[in-house]
Amino acid sequence: MSDFVDLMEPVARRLLGDPNPHLSSKDEWRFGTRGSLSVKVGGPHKGTWNDHEAATGGGVLDLIAREKGGDRKGAADWLKQEFGLADERPEPLRDRRPVATYAYTDENGELLFEVVRFEPKDFRQRRPDERGGFVWNLKGVRLVPYRLPDLIEDLAQDRTVFLVEGEKDVDRLRSLGIPASCNPAGAGKWRDDFSTVFDGADVVILPDNDDAGREHAAKVARSLVGHASRVRVIELPNLPRKGDVSDWLRAGGTVEALHELVDQSPVWRPKTPTRLPVVWYGDEDAAPPLSWLVKGLLVDGGLSAIYGPPGTSKSFLALDLALHVAHGRNWFGRRVTPSAVLYVSGEGASGMRLRQKAWRQEKGNGTRAPFGLMPTSINLFDDDTGAEMLVADVKAHAAALDVPIRLIVLDTLSRMIGSGDEDKARDINVVVQHAEKIQRETGAHVLIVHHSGKDRDRGMRGSNALLGAADAVIEISRHEESGICEGKIVKVKDGSADVPLKYTLRQSVLGVDEDGEDITSCVVDPTDASPDVTRGRPNLTNAEKIALEALDEA
Repeated sequence: MSDFVDLMEPVARRLLGDPNPHLSSKDEWRFGTRGSLSVKVGGPHKGTWNDHEAATGGGVLDLIAREKGGDRKGAADWLKQEFGLADERPEPLRDRRPVATYAYTDENGELLFEVVRFEPKDFRQRRPDERGGFVWNLKGVRLVPYRLPDLIEDLAQDRTVFLVEGEKDVDRLRSLGIPASCNPAGAGKWRDDFSTVFDGADVVILPDNDDAGREHAAKVARSLVGHASRVRVIELPNLPRKGDVSDWLRAGGTVEALHELVDQSPVWRPKTPTRLPVVWYGDEDAAPPLSWLVKGLLVDGGLSAIYGPPGTSKSFLALDLALHVAHGRNWFGRRVTPSAVLYVSGEGASGMRLRQKAWRQEKGNGTRAPFGLMPTSINLFDDDTGAEMLVADVKAHAAALDVPIRLIVLDTLSRMIGSGDEDKARDINVVVQHAEKIQRETGAHVLIVHHSGKDRDRGMRGSNALLGAADAVIEISRHEESGICEGKIVKVKDGSADVPLKYTLRQSVLGVDEDGEDITSCVVDPTDASPDVTRGRPNLTNAEKIALEALDEA
């Protein structure tokens, strides 16, 4: 029952009887021989009352509580019973369980209001009333940052203060000795007057990992400009979607690691209406640490390529890489960041399913992983439709999985270029631009599988525009005598290219067909053997070698 002004007239008659006709008007009723009790039934103050002798007043519920005794809750119950009204008290008072209460006080520790968390998850604010109870709104209440007395003491000692999105995170950080605060009501509710508290302060903002959290961080940072001496915004690494600093700490984050991130972070500057990035003088050493999907090889959110001639197992290697990322397992001795993966296979859908099944049988260990095979081609040349459709699907799958998709494999380029020409740099650049759009809008690393030309010494088939755009490129070759394959890292930015990837293909029997013959595929087996060593040859017949080459055309 959020608005009772229209009930003041019948409530007053029920509780007080008829007003004094000589002292009353259309908008104001007076009660008593001298009219000391006034009730407003019209005009701008409709729904209020005042006892001029006792110097008290209020609204409809306050009048009921005064005349019937009890508190506002009891008054609401009486009103419901007497007038047959539906119970519209704040929902948490009826069917939700309070699980935490956060007190907001003034500088002297006097309670101003409280934020109450309920289950199912909900937050409500309340202010103390004059009778020792609470009113479930903040009307007329001074709003302040959380833990204000502690905050004032921290700032007096010139301590760096962390601003987060919720009271739970503030209390968690303070339990570790880290000064922290937040504003009431969550994301988007920062008020500019809060910023005056932080005059001269060193402030670090830790946004939640969602759009609302990032927008809130930017709003707070903008407001602090001109007040705080320094503002830094840090997006914590490897947070789950909608994750916060408490999630980061539970996952193994430490106070020391947090301070390292702070030391490495540049000063926040408001975005200017420009289109090209600038690293300002003095900020060049304060860039956030490079985040690797596969350490020293694939940078998080980057672009890479694997290429080679038919029969060199480039798709097998790409699939092996993708499944290691999905399972969070080191790949060729390189640390992997566990992530969801989407593998877009433009050719050989049935063959890819067999390869996936073989990997699961030989290396899966019975565990599930966030890996999805998309057996279709996507046109990344003729218009934006293909890229936009893939971006939308990636976001939908990530939401369903509740984990970000951080690797997208496009196998092969020839099935993604539509009516474009691989020999034309302009056409390859269009594909690269669409791949970068996918990177930008999903945050995923995009790995493109491509063929080499007839002359292997000339590298990738067609234009070298992809080679120029990629952060990392792996060239696949196969030694005919030994059967050993080698992935030569021909390009890697900020990583390590000194150790090639050497492996063989091991056959896996997956079942039998209707003729009783084995259904087979292969999995990648890393090896330390060099290409001129004949041992370690995979157990493949000539027919199987031909089949392997046909499969690898994809």
